[in-house]
Amino acid sequence: MSGFAPDWLALREPYDRQARSAALADRFARALGPAPRLTDLGCGTGANLRYLAPRLAPGQQWLCIDRDRDLLAVADAVHGCRRKTGWQGNARFEAHDLAMGLEALSAEGVTASALLDLTSAPWLAQLARHCRHTALLFALSFDGRLAWDPVLPGDAMVRDRFLVHQRTDKGFGPALGPDAAGHLAGLLEAQGHRVTTAISDWRLEPEDRQMLTAMLEGMIAAATAIEDDPELVQWAGLRRAQLAQGVLGLVVGHVDLLALPS
Repeated sequence: MSGFAPDWLALREPYDRQARSAALADRFARALGPAPRLTDLGCGTGANLRYLAPRLAPGQQWLCIDRDRDLLAVADAVHGCRRKTGWQGNARFEAHDLAMGLEALSAEGVTASALLDLTSAPWLAQLARHCRHTALLFALSFDGRLAWDPVLPGDAMVRDRFLVHQRTDKGFGPALGPDAAGHLAGLLEAQGHRVTTAISDWRLEPEDRQMLTAMLEGMIAAATAIEDDPELVQWAGLRRAQLAQGVLGLVVGHVDLLALPS
């Protein structure tokens, strides 16, 4: 996917690694077996590759796809520095707009991180059709849960506006947002996949100041794009003050999805 700055992807990567389900990743690796071929969708700077590759068998071959050539250049450079650390295999980084088609999915495994909630129902139906006999692992799909600490009366209002924004078109048609992982799970189960999910929440504490700032400002911007009013301005001011005082925390709900063909 495009539209994500390398700095944001670098900031979130350690939180993603901590939150992801290692158990589902290991099951995915075992299902693929020796010398697996994988396609990483919306690979960004390669964080999903870096997380999964050391868990997979030697001889692995990755095709990492994104439509943002700048992110691919970063991924290729980082991969070149790390190829000999922790795993044996090869990776290609190719520019492709996933919204234009999924013809590249000729692999034993298909995976992505933080992608599903950006996609639409028709795109997920196409994905499921292309992956009838494929193992899939989709990590860190936002599931709609947001829990601020401390609680404020305006939290529900901001969450509702944020979720409306999550369902706007992100390049694939109207996004399913927090419903995407569950929707894909239903499609895959209907065609015979065995689907398992696991919670993979971000748990941000006051010391996670930079990440909290990014989340808070992003949420304010999204909510403002839907409706700007004094109630939102007041909520934003209170939250920024709590952040500055070092008393703000946040849980962001995510889910990992593993689907194995029968």
